[in-house]
Amino acid sequence: MDALLDALGLVKRLCLAVAEAGYALVALLILLYLLLGADAGPYVGSVMVNLSLLIDAVGQQTLVAIAIVFALGLALRRRIN
Repeated sequence: MDALLDALGLVKRLCLAVAEAGYALVALLILLYLLLGADAGPYVGSVMVNLSLLIDAVGQQTLVAIAIVFALGLALRRRIN
């Protein structure tokens, strides 16, 4: 049973590492687009188009709600520690 739990822990850590790398890549592409604009290239431009479509589909109220929940989570984490 311990071997299974260790394997599941390893899979969880791997998934979190891949997700963090993906978030970092998207943040880098956004930074490149902000610095270079339209000259950043077609891939960066397509990522920005997809992000803008996602933001439009989600809606501004939902994004504000997510930001509030995130800020409350950070505040509670700091208060606990």
